[in-house]
Amino acid sequence: MDSDTATSTIREKSALLVGFVALAAAVLIARGSPPESYELSIYAGTPLAFWVGTGAALVLAVIVGLGGGGRRRRLGLVLGGASTFAIVALPVIRSYYFFGAGDSLTHLGWAKDILAGRLSIVDFLYPGTHTVSVFLAEATGIPITRAMLLTVTAFTAVFLVFVPLATWTITRDPDATALAAFAGLLLLPINHISVAQMAHPTSQAIMFAPLVIYLLARYLTDADRDSLLVGTPTGALLAVASLAILLVHPQQAANVIVVFAIVLGLQLLARVVGTREREHSLLAAQTVFLVGAFLLWAPRHERASGATAALIDMLLNGPDVGAEVGQRAVSLSAVGGSIELLFAKLFLVSLVFCVLAGLVTLVGVFDRLEDPDAGAFARYLGLALGPLLLLFAAYFVVSYATLHFRQLGFIMLVATILGAIALGRGLDALSTRASGGTARAVVGVGFLVMLALSVPIVFQSPHIHQSSRHVTEAQMSGYEASFEHGAAEGFIGVRGSGERWADAVLGVEESRDRSALTRTSLYASERHPATGENFTGSYLASHYSDRYLTFTDRARQQEVSVYEELRFDESGFESLETTPRLDRVRANGDVQTYLVNATN
Repeated sequence: MDSDTATSTIREKSALLVGFVALAAAVLIARGSPPESYELSIYAGTPLAFWVGTGAALVLAVIVGLGGGGRRRRLGLVLGGASTFAIVALPVIRSYYFFGAGDSLTHLGWAKDILAGRLSIVDFLYPGTHTVSVFLAEATGIPITRAMLLTVTAFTAVFLVFVPLATWTITRDPDATALAAFAGLLLLPINHISVAQMAHPTSQAIMFAPLVIYLLARYLTDADRDSLLVGTPTGALLAVASLAILLVHPQQAANVIVVFAIVLGLQLLARVVGTREREHSLLAAQTVFLVGAFLLWAPRHERASGATAALIDMLLNGPDVGAEVGQRAVSLSAVGGSIELLFAKLFLVSLVFCVLAGLVTLVGVFDRLEDPDAGAFARYLGLALGPLLLLFAAYFVVSYATLHFRQLGFIMLVATILGAIALGRGLDALSTRASGGTARAVVGVGFLVMLALSVPIVFQSPHIHQSSRHVTEAQMSGYEASFEHGAAEGFIGVRGSGERWADAVLGVEESRDRSALTRTSLYASERHPATGENFTGSYLASHYSDRYLTFTDRARQQEVSVYEELRFDESGFESLETTPRLDRVRANGDVQTYLVNATN
């Protein structure tokens, strides 16, 4: 027996050594391969050796993290977390200039406004991500673009660390904690519709939320009994974390309020029925504090009050059930995809955890979990899913600003923790019917399959019918030069008007003051939509006059390679070069600018 134990220990140590060496080599290889131009897929652009190294590290992490013991198990969990962190940090490791087209460009503009003193954080609805980025840029002297990349990566690190810590605080079960660590590696909140691995405050708020859940669990179980003048140190930290998530994004703070309210309601009910919740610290003061802070902060900002009013109006006067889903289904079908396959890629693993969360909630409601604290938290978090899902349904019915998928991101955070608790109980049950090694092997294989499905959707790529959100310095400088020299005529884009680029280059405040600068796009124009057979140089020269057409190489690759020429074909792009009265006035490889109806 001692010989078998010694052999197992040597194998686990060897596996850890190989795993950490493979990961280190993978990171060094990725670091040595910065992008030369825009990359349509970060997966294809990153050397294959990186994926081999991180893949090997993840496999070994699962083997040791589930099958090892003591310190070796903890190192296995660290190896798994570090491997996933290396993947999410690829834009930083490979020295991307910026990552996050669309919304992220506007957030970059707001960060520039704060840095330049044009925007006060007290006048901004969600200054958290931007303020951290500005502080980092000011403290280190790095560009604000890189500071935002580091900030996004840091928020994801919070998620990876505190999902297992929250589960440990709830269960005190090493198996459930290990399973939670690997569940966190799946990054289930990311859905690429409204939650993504880029500068996007609601995404960062969701990644920050496990810290709030961890402190909530610590506070409720009274792990910190040393009192301050008011409350406990854990209570003070929970209040600070609650305020922080409010400043990162109020929508996710509202979701935290829902969780707090359910916890408080169950605690008050427990005073009557005598369940475990009555033994936990009462959450009344923390709930009142967060609700008060929310009411003081959110309504004073027009962006929040306007969104709330619009949502209520849509619910009352004109629901458009699943409009966006229907539109996407038609487009996917046209490029040879299907909504069913895309759903499987994005949400199959999430669906598994939703089922697990539902099961453990039912077990908790009927008080069948052996650990009373785990049962109480199964009720807390499981029953909180009810109102959270109702909000998801309301957002979905009106299809308002993809808020339903932001809501889904927070729901999947809760499902991740509950699913890990369920897997822990399932592992115990399976171990009674088979050997412990067999049970861990089955669960380990399951996690490896789920990791294989989840890693390819950490970033946008053609795998999910999207192009990478990679932003190059040449793209930014190209738009900057175009805006500097073409302000009088104004700009049009291919799918987007160029407003996001104006936000990023000029700052949002100046961009909005010069809104005529970016007028419309060929896709969105109601009078002369230049799509399909109308996307030719001659059509543009006939219907668009005295303005600049500017687009990136990303836009061209996206339309031709990802969307398979659905709206804009390669021949249309080529015709821009040969059409009279349509002159290319600027090009740097990543950005093309044409003056339409130019005087020759």
